[in-house]
Amino acid sequence: MLTRTGILVLCCLFFRHPASAQSDGYALLRKGFADPPRQARPKVYWWWLNGNADTVRLKQELRAIKQAGIGGVDIFEIGVSAANNPDNMVKAGPPFMSDASLDAIEAAIREATRLDLEVGLNVASSWNAGGSWVRPEHAAKSLYVSRTKVEGGRPQTIPLPFPEISRLDEKGKPRLIEYGADGKPVWYRDVAVVAIPLDNRQAGLDTSRILVLTDRFNARTEVLTWTPPAGRWEVHRYGCAGSGEQLKLPSANSRGPIIDHFDSSATRAHFTWFMQKLTPRLGDLSKTALKTLYLASYEATGFVWTPTLPAAFNAVNGYPIDKFLPALLDKTLLTDELTGVFQQGYNRTLSELMIRNHYRKAGEICHQYGLQIASEAGGPGPPLHNVPVETLKALGSLDVPRGEFWSRYTYLAPDSVDIMWLVKEIAAAAHIYGRKMVEEEAFTSFHHWQEGLKDLKPIADRAFCEGMNRVVIHGFSHNPEGTGLPGIVYSAGTHFNDKQTWWPMVKPFTDYLARVSYVLQETKFVADVLYYYGDQVPNFVPPKNTRFSVGRGYDYEIINTDVLLHNLTVKEGQLVLPDGARFRVLALPQEGQLPAAVLTRLHQLAKQGAVISGGPFRADTPVALLRNASVGPDVDVPAVSAPWFDYVHYQQQQTDVYLVRNGSPAWVTTPFFFRQTGKTPELWNPIDGSVVPIPVYEQQGGRTQLPLSLPPYGAYFVVFRPAKPGPHYTGIRAKGAFLPVIDYTAAGVRFREPGTVTLSGKAGRTVKTTVRTLPVSGSWQVQFPEGRGAPEQVTLPELRSWADSEQEGVKYFSGIGRYMKTIPYPGGIPASRERVYLDLGKVAEVADVWINGHHAGISWAEPHRLDITEWLHAGENKLIIDVANTWSNRLTGDALTGAHYTSTNTLTGYKGTPWKQVPLRVSGLIGPVTIQTIKTD
Repeated sequence: MLTRTGILVLCCLFFRHPASAQSDGYALLRKGFADPPRQARPKVYWWWLNGNADTVRLKQELRAIKQAGIGGVDIFEIGVSAANNPDNMVKAGPPFMSDASLDAIEAAIREATRLDLEVGLNVASSWNAGGSWVRPEHAAKSLYVSRTKVEGGRPQTIPLPFPEISRLDEKGKPRLIEYGADGKPVWYRDVAVVAIPLDNRQAGLDTSRILVLTDRFNARTEVLTWTPPAGRWEVHRYGCAGSGEQLKLPSANSRGPIIDHFDSSATRAHFTWFMQKLTPRLGDLSKTALKTLYLASYEATGFVWTPTLPAAFNAVNGYPIDKFLPALLDKTLLTDELTGVFQQGYNRTLSELMIRNHYRKAGEICHQYGLQIASEAGGPGPPLHNVPVETLKALGSLDVPRGEFWSRYTYLAPDSVDIMWLVKEIAAAAHIYGRKMVEEEAFTSFHHWQEGLKDLKPIADRAFCEGMNRVVIHGFSHNPEGTGLPGIVYSAGTHFNDKQTWWPMVKPFTDYLARVSYVLQETKFVADVLYYYGDQVPNFVPPKNTRFSVGRGYDYEIINTDVLLHNLTVKEGQLVLPDGARFRVLALPQEGQLPAAVLTRLHQLAKQGAVISGGPFRADTPVALLRNASVGPDVDVPAVSAPWFDYVHYQQQQTDVYLVRNGSPAWVTTPFFFRQTGKTPELWNPIDGSVVPIPVYEQQGGRTQLPLSLPPYGAYFVVFRPAKPGPHYTGIRAKGAFLPVIDYTAAGVRFREPGTVTLSGKAGRTVKTTVRTLPVSGSWQVQFPEGRGAPEQVTLPELRSWADSEQEGVKYFSGIGRYMKTIPYPGGIPASRERVYLDLGKVAEVADVWINGHHAGISWAEPHRLDITEWLHAGENKLIIDVANTWSNRLTGDALTGAHYTSTNTLTGYKGTPWKQVPLRVSGLIGPVTIQTIKTD
């Protein structure tokens, strides 16, 4: 029986190679894990700042991207704000999609095709969709009103002026609207004329008192012919015209209006214009590296309208909109209840129009040219952006749904939920609508040049455990020749390009992201509970286990009205989606009324055997219903360890895959309990791509219990392959509270601490571990590259941060420093039962290690520990360690000293902090460095 006081071990004697027992699916999964294909590798936003593109550098950057293990780019032209462009450092390039711009786009796509990279193209200079080519009839629109007071009681001909549209928007910027000689917009449409009484007004005007007069109004003469009833009236003339809203941050020569996102003809014109520009240059787009056109998050502001809205409103809601037009601009006119009902109808109409006329229409046109559509459909919602969309349905209308998450930056809703963490939402949409990819704009940040690779890993792991399966790194700023170091950059994002200090060491990190992504792309999400998130519009999914949670060790999927009504069925008492995903319980929201159609469908599902929690069904919580049915947690750990624990479960055929992560900065060694039996467990390590057996486990009561050690912020796959369990150990006995860290390896299992444990099972035995630690003490020689302000070489009497040096050149150094030392190793060649490890201690930020001329590896995440057994010999050994820090210290140093070793368009650090005030970061090899010889008997 396993205990909490020990950890189990077994040599590879019991390991049986899986090839003879596994399905083809398992073999393919394992092969892709070892060498992930392009589609699993991360992409980058490739910022072309101000449209200034250097085709020579573009090709150099693409080659650097390929070598770094990145699978592709999304070309994203964008402007640079004046505050982020001192001395006009970022020069203005040609207008987006002009001939000169297309020269660069064509060159990039052709080179990416040659390199077998994937390209996406953002269909605007910045965002939202739009550009200088957008005609007035296709530009974004709003609803305007003029109000005329009249006295009733007699026949009248009443002039109704066209609504006045200010030449400046709410921020004082010129509206991008074309006006005619008569002062009216060159494109406008009359919508309706209504009259509301001014006498005896009380809170909550009855809509029966609102009169629709549209058929009495002559739009040509602009005169209303009407006999008002006695009393005072206010006549509203509603008209639709351009809103004048323009692109958010276009390049200097690419200013233009955004399109009407609710009008299919506007979407068709916009995308067709792109195709007509691209196909003459590139030919058959399906044969190029260009795979997707991209729509960034919808962040339009102000009131929106589109000419087809009245007809669509009637179709969606079953009544005309005309009498409710005054309530759009005056929320106090009707009762709160009626206003709420109408507002939901209005929002739902906009949502349907946007999904059908923008996202689906864009996809339809892309498909005609062999491309796909990708988008943050809706994007971050309220309170950050006013997005009128039902997000799951919108995301499900895409080929490639995409979300976003930020690095060490939050934007909290009133209930303290982080609305900038959009992962579970995108994953749910992809799952319920049968989309393979769950893309995430990743590591968006305001921490300029602060992040090392180890800082990004726990953020990525959290996103993976919420469903992300492809990373789109935000971002790689294109740098034309001569831009210096660290170069020009976009105002946000983790600066992830070939001018980064740690760029030469980045591939193991991108390999890590690719390995995890591949496994999650090729498997199906597994959860116990299906959560219906209601029928409100807009409606957004918060981060995992925030506003809704089943309980520790259980996961859940999100479903919307569309899929619940049309795609959800019941089989053998479980709820089933078209892709075969099964759920034991359907949970209903605690707040809000359920639509009649939803209630009807729920009762049908219940009669068919569905277990439903909430509403008029069962009062028990989902976790109570699961426990009552003897369904324990899918994964669990001892309660004392709970705060660090997170997981996600996927499945391919009969192979079950769990990604488990340690969310704490400390080592964790503990038993894990998986709801699996009759299968053989393995440990897949995405850091190095290794696959090893887990030969210590016990299966009983429908669960498998096994011990794991996870390093700080570590994450592993625990894979249960469909093979009959072979000989293995089942328990451990140890004295006291001895709980050694355990390493599963292909050569067996080793402990990191000395001690003796007794293993139980049919082949039980005692294992003794001896650890001999040799401190690597004394001075180190450190070499620095030219041109960074540091001396050519220094001698460090002991290891310490470069930032603590008395020499300014070392103190403010940013780049790669080379540590050199000759270390003695007493004794002979390690015996077969011995392994020798080089432990670097603390590294800031990345280390590339060589011993006796052999490459030992790149260490970018804890523990910074490398196996050097094969290359170590008795006597003197030559050790070289290249260590990269971040650009932060050199930028601070230049600001303090007036030096000019750096040149960038970003004048400030995190959230506008002047570089003089940005604290120096710990940098270099900190140690302690030791050589550990571990012997297992």
